Amino acid sequence: MTSKNHLFLLLFILVSTFAFSQNKISIDGVWEDDNSGVKNAVAIFSEQEDHQILFTHYLEWNGQKFVESGIGLRDGNTISYTVKVTTQIEGWATEGTHVLVLSEDGQTLKGTYSDNKNRHGEIAFKKVR
Repeated sequence: MTSKNHLFLLLFILVSTFAFSQNKISIDGVWEDDNSGVKNAVAIFSEQEDHQILFTHYLEWNGQKFVESGIGLRDGNTISYTVKVTTQIEGWATEGTHVLVLSEDGQTLKGTYSDNKNRHGEIAFKKVR
């Protein structure tokens, strides 16, 4: 292969990589909890440059307030993070893990949770802004 071909190949790879990275859907913003039974439920997701995810979640259940926050990572359209509860509802877990997948249109996050009371189930969020 000639030097000209090597240069062209390198340029092609760089442009392709840059174009691919620019198509990544942002998860930054306010999300609505899309789970039954909760009220006034919002979550804030923020992705840092190193793909680290910061998460904060507030909800009300039967008039009781619940707050949790977490840190994790994004790998493609999958985000996973561990949470710690800062304002607990009596009988609810105090720690857990969420694994969510971002929809192709970037408007929903759906997945599963597991907690330190050996419970697990589905969890979902809809993007507000």
